[in-house]
Amino acid sequence: MLNLKKRYYPFSWLLGILLILSIFYQEYQSLSYTSQMIVLLLKSHYEGFRLNIFFYALSLLLDMCRLQILSLATLILYFYLTHKLNNYYLPDGGSPVGHLYLKGGILNNYKHIPEMAIYYPASFEDCKKRKKGFKWLKVKDYAKKMDDTAKKDVRRKRRVPYLFFKIVVSQFYKFMINVYENAQIDINFAETSTNFAKFSVIVLSHGLASHCDGYSVVARYLAQQGHIVFVPEHIENIRNIYLTNEENREYRKLQLLDRICAIKQVLDIIYDEKLFSELFKHPEKKIQPDFDQISIIGHSFGGSTAYAIAQTEKRITGACILYDPCLYIFDFEEKIKLHIPLMSINADDFYRRLYSFMENDQRLEKAFQLIDGPISDHCANIYIKDQQHADFSDIPIIWNGESGLYSISKNVHEVHLRFGMILLLTKIFLEESKQYHKIKHNKQITNGNDELKSIIVKEVEKNFGNQSLKLLRWQAVPNE
Repeated sequence: MLNLKKRYYPFSWLLGILLILSIFYQEYQSLSYTSQMIVLLLKSHYEGFRLNIFFYALSLLLDMCRLQILSLATLILYFYLTHKLNNYYLPDGGSPVGHLYLKGGILNNYKHIPEMAIYYPASFEDCKKRKKGFKWLKVKDYAKKMDDTAKKDVRRKRRVPYLFFKIVVSQFYKFMINVYENAQIDINFAETSTNFAKFSVIVLSHGLASHCDGYSVVARYLAQQGHIVFVPEHIENIRNIYLTNEENREYRKLQLLDRICAIKQVLDIIYDEKLFSELFKHPEKKIQPDFDQISIIGHSFGGSTAYAIAQTEKRITGACILYDPCLYIFDFEEKIKLHIPLMSINADDFYRRLYSFMENDQRLEKAFQLIDGPISDHCANIYIKDQQHADFSDIPIIWNGESGLYSISKNVHEVHLRFGMILLLTKIFLEESKQYHKIKHNKQITNGNDELKSIIVKEVEKNFGNQSLKLLRWQAVPNE
């Protein structure tokens, strides 16, 4: 279970109180308006704007037009939304996590990686000397990305206007990831020898419309487990000009090729021992990757990327974990050869609800059925009840209230449970995959992955108790 701290917006409440003063006390109206402008500037700097700001603006306009009753009614809605739309700070606590943000410099030699974030376990003593916090969002056109994504979801019941994104995205720039930039790596998490410290490495591929720090909750958690996590930025168009399903499919295939090139270049960096050790300079040890434990995780189109890489890239030696992957662009006509265990953690109904033509659940089931050889005993396909597609990213935490209002997420008050489940399943599978690679598996057992399922269920029940029975499933729920 993920511990989340609610974020409060004092300037939002202060704005409403000042507007009440203007509505009921005409003699203080001029002072109230001046004060509101000052508070708006402070709010813009410290908090950013949310959905409720539209109701505040309307209430202020009605007050200026002397329509006091309508202004008051609108202000009540403003207060209701201010109270109702909960957001949370990004998680804090636990062992310290270091963070590197790369742009230019060494990346100039890797044209498919414009930017990259790296998360890793950090030295507690070194972090005492550093300031904690790194901006969650640096992308200037993030509102455009979200607008394109919303328009791509043609069956979404409540369409979101671009102006909405343009205004409310401002609050994303105020969130801070609880990491220490350029901190010294903590070798207590490594496998050490006289001169070297080896770390397991994970490459994380984000989904369309996200960015390299958009999965900070997952990346930070994995770093606290002792992994070094590389998250490259994928720059691409989300919408496309093609109208037919087949044209769209071919367009996404081209995008996938570019993403595959990006991941291969990340692996080039990881496998360059000199460059790798320079990224994580340590006074006592030379930092190296554990070449037997290089894994990949991907969400949505990042899941497509991870799945493609897992089949072709032998430098991925640990595990492949997919978060609600889009498998629409793959053909499943023959047996699939894998050299690493594969797990997919899936949302409830995203593809069936919005993209039924993709037949994603059917393709996902087929993908696991076609896995050839003994490794199929060590693969798992899991669904989480009420999990929504965006819930694998940081969005349902920093945009919790709005996510529920616009059907981006469901049962938003339980996001800590579902996110906790994602993190736990990821941890379990990485550990089991590590054990898998220590043993030679030459024979396939009938219903062999029942043992893996049993291990997963046992660990989940230990952490979630009876709630696990409500959250965990082994197959997609059929359409109602």
